[in-house]
Amino acid sequence: MTESVAAGRRKGGPARASTLASLASLASLASLTTLITLVATPAAAFELPTTRFGDCTEFVGVAPVPEAPARALVPQRFTPVVIGGMAQLVVRVADCRAVQVGRAPARPGRVGQIGLIIASPDGTATDPNTSINNYTLSYASNVPALVLALRAAQLPAALDIGLAYEVTPAAAGEFYAAITPEAGLGSAWFLHGTVGSPTVPTSFLANWWGTGGRRTVKMATTIPAISFDFGSVVSYTGSRLSVVGPLLGGNRLQSFPVSFRGAFASGTMVVTTAPN
Repeated sequence: MTESVAAGRRKGGPARASTLASLASLASLASLTTLITLVATPAAAFELPTTRFGDCTEFVGVAPVPEAPARALVPQRFTPVVIGGMAQLVVRVADCRAVQVGRAPARPGRVGQIGLIIASPDGTATDPNTSINNYTLSYASNVPALVLALRAAQLPAALDIGLAYEVTPAAAGEFYAAITPEAGLGSAWFLHGTVGSPTVPTSFLANWWGTGGRRTVKMATTIPAISFDFGSVVSYTGSRLSVVGPLLGGNRLQSFPVSFRGAFASGTMVVTTAPN
């Protein structure tokens, strides 16, 4: 049985109308108080509505990339982690049966993220076995309320209503993901391969950092209990003209040297933003 199968990709027609309807509904799903705070006190730090993730699986791949082009993508106040002269690219996609942003109703949701591993900017998430800090290069989700909340923090999050995430255990754990950011906010990218069943338990803290305008954004996701498998074999494909293209020197990464297939019952993301 397929663990989670996305609807087919869509272009134009009814799907376009659905996308516009989703965009139109964003304001009613977001916290009006947060948006007013952002506008009224642009110099102040503030916290966005908490996002809760339930019953999730994920794939995370890490690959070495040349330091110089990676460094050029990261603001100077962040320090890329360099191992053997190479920066570390991180690609993540997750599927959850429940995503709740603030007081909005919970709904199934997915996210796709690309970033570069960085040294901790604030002294949190420093244990490499149970935590990570990443600088965000791309963020997409099919949850409108989540996209709007991040945009309120001036992070260029993209809506992808048809974000695909498929795992087919009957086909030896075949895995497929397709992320196509809408409204021109990034290029499409794809993952394909095989994934195992997570069995190694731990806890995890993932900090994803970003910048928007004159603000620094921190997305801190705490997962009290997660299980991992480290034997996945997954490829990445994307445009040479995308933000990742110059790092890979082409369209495709045959396989991530380091991979994580995760499963967790609950996680909580706290998003804070402060002036640079």
